[in-house]
Amino acid sequence: MTVDSFWEWSLARYRCTSTRSLLLSLQSAADLVIVEALFAAWLGSRQFGWQSSAVDRMRFATDDWVEKVVLPLRMTRGQWKSDERLRRPREHLLQLEVQAEHHLAQLIWSGVMDSPESPVDVVKVPAQPTHYLMEINLARLSPFYDGNNVRELKQLVALLSQPT
Repeated sequence: MTVDSFWEWSLARYRCTSTRSLLLSLQSAADLVIVEALFAAWLGSRQFGWQSSAVDRMRFATDDWVEKVVLPLRMTRGQWKSDERLRRPREHLLQLEVQAEHHLAQLIWSGVMDSPESPVDVVKVPAQPTHYLMEINLARLSPFYDGNNVRELKQLVALLSQPT
């Protein structure tokens, strides 16, 4: 397991139109950080579960980057969407946003998988089905915590469980 295998899995899943649409909808409506959700699901796809402490470490490692880099890029790109004169700069911002999200994946990896606590709170659970582990892992994220967005969570797991 490497950050590159996680990133490639994420890109493959994001290419699916229905998956991308649901993720973007949750990003807009529930402040979902898509790369975090993909990481939670990817862990489940690899038969791993994670504890809240791993989610906390992830957030500690990523919050500043999301707030100060990813969100401003996304907001600016969105503001430029209706102005055709800004099409090329907007495309450049999209490339920068993808690079920022790739770096976010690396920050997630370092905060969760490279931590000394990782063997304790990111554990192999081979007896559980993939879709169950994906759902449990995703439910630890704030958009799904405390039973929020249950329908969307189940739909997302169904989409992410499909082979590419």
